[in-house]
Amino acid sequence: MHELSICQSMLRIVDSTMAQHDAARLRKIFLDVGRGSTIEPILLREAFEVLTADGPYEGTELVINDIPISGRCRACGKEFTYEELAFGCPECGSTDISITAGLELDIKALEVDD
Repeated sequence: MHELSICQSMLRIVDSTMAQHDAARLRKIFLDVGRGSTIEPILLREAFEVLTADGPYEGTELVINDIPISGRCRACGKEFTYEELAFGCPECGSTDISITAGLELDIKALEVDD
């Protein structure tokens, strides 16, 4: 379960950010998680609950924004969205595509008390 190590890394970034801004209490972490990122949101939530239990972030809410996989075909110019990672343009079948969204894993914002 690589979600556990990803969550540990995320919490290290949060620790650093909280210290830089002298924030007193973390209320929410807002994440963008792309469907093509190989991150399972349910497993990420479970890892978060385990890692934050009985610690300074206990009770913090993890808000996950699910980002669909989007792309553009270089052959025909069609822009598209996949529900899951697929190869090939749904319009012309070309495999000359560029993925424009859906691979990210980004901390977008923290909601804190001063």
